[in-house]
Amino acid sequence: MTDRGSSINFARSCRYALALSAASCIWTLAAAVDAQRPALTIPAGTLRSALDALARQSGISIGMAGALPDLRVRRIEHARDVGDALRRMLAGSTLHAVRIDATTWRIEPLAPTRRLRKLIPRPPPELAAGDIIVTASKRDERLSDLPASISIVGGQGLGRLAGRRGLVDVMATTDGAFSTNLGPGRDRIFLRGVADSAFNGTSQSLVSLYLDDARIGYAAPDPDLRLVDVDRVEVLRGPQGTLYGTGALGGVVRIATVAPDLDRFAGSVAVEGTGITNGALGGAVEGIVNLPIRPGTLALRVSGWSETMPGWIDDSGRDRRDVNRTRRNGARAALRWALGDWHATLAGVAQRIDARDSQYATRGLSRATLIAEPQDNDFTAATLTLQGPIGKLDARATTAVVDQEFGSTYDATVLAPALGAQAPLSYVEDRSAQLLSQELRVSDPTARHPWIVGVTILHSTSRLDGRFLAVGTAAPAAAITARRDEENVTDAALFAEGTQRLSERLDFKLGLRAFSTTSHLEQQGPERERVHRLGVTPSGTLSWHRDDLGLVWLRYASAVRPAGISRTAPVAGRRIPGDELQSLELGWRIRLGGDRLSIHGALYGSTWEHLRSDTVGADGLLGTIDAGNATNVGLEVGGRWELAPVAIDFGATVQRARLTAPSGRATIEDDDRRLPVVPDLSARLAAARRFVVHGLPAQIYAQARYVGSSRLSFDPVLDRPAGNYATLDTGVSLDAGARHWSIDVANLLDSRGNSFGFGNPFTLDTTMQSVPVRPRTITLRLAIGL
Repeated sequence: MTDRGSSINFARSCRYALALSAASCIWTLAAAVDAQRPALTIPAGTLRSALDALARQSGISIGMAGALPDLRVRRIEHARDVGDALRRMLAGSTLHAVRIDATTWRIEPLAPTRRLRKLIPRPPPELAAGDIIVTASKRDERLSDLPASISIVGGQGLGRLAGRRGLVDVMATTDGAFSTNLGPGRDRIFLRGVADSAFNGTSQSLVSLYLDDARIGYAAPDPDLRLVDVDRVEVLRGPQGTLYGTGALGGVVRIATVAPDLDRFAGSVAVEGTGITNGALGGAVEGIVNLPIRPGTLALRVSGWSETMPGWIDDSGRDRRDVNRTRRNGARAALRWALGDWHATLAGVAQRIDARDSQYATRGLSRATLIAEPQDNDFTAATLTLQGPIGKLDARATTAVVDQEFGSTYDATVLAPALGAQAPLSYVEDRSAQLLSQELRVSDPTARHPWIVGVTILHSTSRLDGRFLAVGTAAPAAAITARRDEENVTDAALFAEGTQRLSERLDFKLGLRAFSTTSHLEQQGPERERVHRLGVTPSGTLSWHRDDLGLVWLRYASAVRPAGISRTAPVAGRRIPGDELQSLELGWRIRLGGDRLSIHGALYGSTWEHLRSDTVGADGLLGTIDAGNATNVGLEVGGRWELAPVAIDFGATVQRARLTAPSGRATIEDDDRRLPVVPDLSARLAAARRFVVHGLPAQIYAQARYVGSSRLSFDPVLDRPAGNYATLDTGVSLDAGARHWSIDVANLLDSRGNSFGFGNPFTLDTTMQSVPVRPRTITLRLAIGL
């Protein structure tokens, strides 16, 4: 397709998005009549269980920054209203309730006395299981009421990522989450055992990635945004086709940033220093500023970062050390404007990652190549979100434009004789992914019969330009074009989900999404292909809730990936049916021992038809095949045990993801049908202890992780073993007023292991490649609040 044709398609998609935005302005919805509520009765229990009961009975949202204290609440009889119930709950405590609007309350601490300030340690807040509001269901919902397998990483969890503040690092602390390890800006994320390939082909991602309400990934690797000024990361496991559309077969990852504060000036700076055993030194600088331009009405929040990730891989062929040093620089800004009851947020983010070489090895922590293999990933995104009430309903419209440019260079000297080229020879691949999306949705925020209805349109353009170049010749050599592809995908959908209360403790949730997807592929030369698909993705959840115990659910869900086109197959067999995944899970999130022990988990099974997989061809270039059908059964379990002043976190995943009916295009061994990347077993264990040093709050922690054996590819020629290693991390932090000090040691025992068995596609079948676990790494961090 010509550039002009691509521009026409993009402009047409922009008109569609603008038309939907205009339609949102003329929506008129009748307000639901709020039935007269009876007097409120709250059973005795902990403060958390009492707030859960109040939220369910009254339909309000109640939140608190950080963890709720361990307070016992007596039974409350015949409370007149929500305010009366909250006053009686919090009587005699150091907390009080603040009404935000008609359906939202916030629990806040009373101003402490000078004596209390000296006696009470104030560690960074830890997100608790029952007192936070999540938006994974595309409407504000208390975690204790959400019947879904979800992990929330925030507070101290993010703080322990000093020196490793990327999304892949968060996945390493989350149950049922795995990733490749090609390097920053080149990795793929997998959830719930849904993994198709270790290679970065052009197939749509199996996990939908969101920044706040905007989708920022489609057919590209994780951009690996540095997690600066982030409130939390929500990891929603299992197929989410009903609310999130095509591609969400494994689940959804949502990065929730800190919103601009309309009333208060705030800021912070942080500096890090990092060193790696037998490696180089690095560091990072961060800054955050929140500026109310017009207090109460308009505010700007800006953050920026500059980071050097030290290298630890040596290249003996070029006599270079620590070749995989990487730089990551970026900034994010958000402008929030209050328009009465409505809010508008205009946000943008830009980040550039430059790795001077790849991070695989062929022996220990070294390899030998003739040329450097630099990698880069440039990411920019802009979003506009409008949110406000229409009567008693909540309406939200989000528009997002994303551009991601990423490139790779490989040593392809092994192909020089076949191509008639001079050695050394490089293969240079430049790729881009543009994404335009628009979503409009309306939800009922009450808890009696909550529902959501929405419409979305998405247009994705992916381009690939690969060429071979002779390196180091006296005169510039002409490039040999290897491939040039462009794919345009347009997806439009209407979705709805609602909950019906069957009894005081039993709810039924039903969802449905109807979609239309069209894919256009153009390759080098006159070859063109078009595929269109219509379909629906339903979901249903039966949940049981008891305020003093927790939540149990049975959930059916489905998701699809649009039909695709193989670039390497004969013309007659180029069309690949769309992936279809269906899942059934029995999940739970319960609290025991006076809320000191919380346990969550899920027993699940899934079937996956027409698994599309990217493979490496004999020429070293990536192609796509329909690998066949697969299944996965597994168990996830995790929890937290509070033994003040010690807290213990634990989790494990046991699964069996297998290809059950291989297609004629897949080359496999009958005795090993494991899906790539994801291991059958993984586990984690962490413990933290709070204490006081010279009147200052401090904390020490240790966390261990085991990753079981995994594989690289279905193809026995390309398959490489990985995994089967364990790491131990530890650290300590100290709060000295506005200063927060921390020192973190990753891989304390300097363990060795192969985290990923791939680096260069052109020598994969002739060398044993590995990506070693990063050696012992020490990071010292100082953050100062302004």
